[in-house]
Amino acid sequence: MNFEEAERAVISGRYGEVLSEAVLRIASAEQEKRQSDLVRWLLLATEATRLIGRTGEALSHAYQALEAARTLNDAETLARAHLGQAGAFKSARDYDEALSHLRQAQEIVPATAPDLFRAELLLETAETSLEAGLRAEAEAALAKGGALVHWLREPRLLSWSLYLRSQWEDASPADLQLSAAYEIAKTVDFPELKWRILWKLGERAAQQGRTKMQEDCLWNAFQILTHLAEPLDASDATAFWRLGPRRLFLDSAQRKFGGAFFQRVMQDGVRKPDNSTRIIRDIGFDSSSIPDFGRPEPPPP
Repeated sequence: MNFEEAERAVISGRYGEVLSEAVLRIASAEQEKRQSDLVRWLLLATEATRLIGRTGEALSHAYQALEAARTLNDAETLARAHLGQAGAFKSARDYDEALSHLRQAQEIVPATAPDLFRAELLLETAETSLEAGLRAEAEAALAKGGALVHWLREPRLLSWSLYLRSQWEDASPADLQLSAAYEIAKTVDFPELKWRILWKLGERAAQQGRTKMQEDCLWNAFQILTHLAEPLDASDATAFWRLGPRRLFLDSAQRKFGGAFFQRVMQDGVRKPDNSTRIIRDIGFDSSSIPDFGRPEPPPP
């Protein structure tokens, strides 16, 4: 697995595979004193461990990446290391530190850095600010990042941008944005965003009194999470389900289905078919309109 394949694998949820490969590559880069490669693989290890739920290890990998990046005369690599450190702190729910590293990344990112990286940095700032309860800051970052993403038309970032934008919309526009985000996330196999979108759609369905739709959204989100957790060993699976938003999701599912929900799931051992496409269709979203969500205007200055 080369670096590009590993990047793709972590987006598609193969966290254990990526971590195993990253550990080998980190050892090799350290032995051969290839600092740039060391930083890249440490940042992938950071992402894999934080998504598994090993928050302490994620912080350790991110710190090592940042220290290694500081030995290089490369502002973009250092900015990426700050972004990785921010993600680890966000998983640990230390939003002050996370936002501090995001600000440092934005201050040093060079003009030559790819627009995709700039967009990712802005979206991460928007999401972290939103989780920290800083809505004005979140909206400002999203305004810049969203404009850049819609010009770039990169599917993964576009789906993430639409998901974030839906937090500010009224019910009907938000449902359509979430539906578009889900359909786009499907095309690039982005399960971490897919389950969060379904959870959000379920919350909106509950507000509208659409009980069946809420149940379908929660069940399909749970399916995605169980699929992600399946390859993990018992200790990692425990950490996986305890990680921030996933724990909150489980609490909401238990409130809806009752305390015996997970016991019933374990006993049945059979998943219902994935009917998320039907859910999206029932909302009234036309998938042929997806191209309209990315417009070829110039990026913001």
